[in-house]
This record gives sequence, C-alpha cells and structure tokens, in this order.
Amino acid sequence: MIFNGKEFAQKVKNELKEEFSKLAKKPELHIVSVGDDPSSKSYLRMKIRSAEDVGAGIVIHHFSDDILQEELLKEVKRIAADPDADGIIVQLPLPAAIDTELILNAIPPEKDPDILSERSWNLFESEKISLIPPTPGAMIEILHKNNITLKGKNVVILGRKRLIGKPIRICAEREKANITVLHSGTGDPTPYLLKADIILCGANKPHIVKPEMIKKDAVIVDGGTCELDGKIVGNADPACAEKCALFTPVPGGVGPVTAVVLFQNLAELIREKREKETKKAA
Repeated sequence: MIFNGKEFAQKVKNELKEEFSKLAKKPELHIVSVGDDPSSKSYLRMKIRSAEDVGAGIVIHHFSDDILQEELLKEVKRIAADPDADGIIVQLPLPAAIDTELILNAIPPEKDPDILSERSWNLFESEKISLIPPTPGAMIEILHKNNITLKGKNVVILGRKRLIGKPIRICAEREKANITVLHSGTGDPTPYLLKADIILCGANKPHIVKPEMIKKDAVIVDGGTCELDGKIVGNADPACAEKCALFTPVPGGVGPVTAVVLFQNLAELIREKREKETKKAA
C-alpha cells in the first residue's frame, strides 16, 4: 500500500484547526529565515500553507545571509522574549559562518516545537516531554495510524544523525524493537535490509534501497529527502512499493505529515503553557 501523506495530513489539520479556533488568541509560530536557499524556501512555503490550514499565525523574520552571528543571536533572543510568540523555529541550513547550535540553543524549550535546542533534546531523550522532533514524529505517527507496531520487529534505520536517525532510533527503542542502524561505514546494506520487517529511512543518499534488497511485505517509511536529476526523491526506490505492505513515497509521504506534527507540537506547548498559568493563578 502506498501511503497518501497529503490525505492523512489534511485530517490532522482539520482536528488542529478546531482546537486552535477555541483559543482566546490565535497561535503564533515565528520563523527565523536567513538567506535564499532554494530548499529552505520550499520548506518555508509548506509551513506557511500548513499554518493557514490549521488556523495558526506565521511571523517570518527574514535576514540576509551576511548577517553577523552576534546580531542573529540577539534577534532570536528578542523573538523568544516576545509573549505573543508561542513557538520559534529556525529554518535550516544557516550560512556556514554561523554557529547553528549556538543559535538553536537560544530558543527556550517551552517555545521549541522543532526540539532542536540542546535543552529540548535532553528533555526528549530523557522522556521528560511528550514531544517528538517533527520528522521522526511523523514517521511514528504513520506507523501507529496504520496499526503497525515496532515491538519485537526487526527494524533497520538508515542514518544516525540528529535530525532523523538518532531520534527515530530512540523512539524505536522505547517501543522495544530489534534495531539495526546503517550508516556510511556499514558497507553492503543488503543482508540487513533483507531481514528487516520495518525500514525507517533518514539518510542523505537517493534510492539506496532497491526492491531486490527487501523482503516481501516489508514496511518502508522514508523520511530521507535527496536531490536526483533535479528532483526531490527519498532513500527508497519507488519500485520497492510493489513488495511493501506499506510504502511512503517521496514527495507526498512523510513530508506533509512532518509539517502537521510541527503544529501538533506547537499545540502541546500551548496546552502546557495554559496549564502552568492555571496552576499559578490557583
């Protein structure tokens, strides 16, 4: 079965729109954007559309790519101090001259729906928050909504980096899966992939998973986004879909759900803020 991410995302958007419509103040997501990277612009447009669909406000803070690191840090801290800013995200990548980690760490956990600051990550890793970073969160959501459990399954994860590979491994460990992580030093991935019940993709190489490398009725959730011949593709060759019990295409699979999970995280941050305010007033 080929998973329709856009259709699924629309259902979740409708639920969020209803929740946000009941709030006294329209939720505000502030986005810090630097430079004119084409892929960043594409993701930014997706987030703007998603915000409109769920009834949230978007405030874009765009800076030229020659902005000094100290100036950008000052701006992020200023935005973080704005009481109207319910969430803040930094559109990546930032220019090479800027310390990305320094900028991300200026976002307080209570306003970090991307879970990219060090403090937010530590809270996620130690299970002190219920939020999951958006892309791995979308991958887990897709599995759960299709009644696919990870417990006891042979799960192969492609990639081990902070954005997808590392957090999806943590999520799979929590669900007691049998996990194998493949990376650039693994060598031939075929022996591992042939044993996999579920393949979770988060690498940066196009179409590295071929139909002959997977078993029948495997599940592939592809969070990898790469460029091939000028097009955005995933880690799995689309031909794999014929052998899969569930296959998420790129584009149109995990991507649309990721944008929605970002706003689910924003909704959770707003709920937590309201609970704290209620307790304080009591």
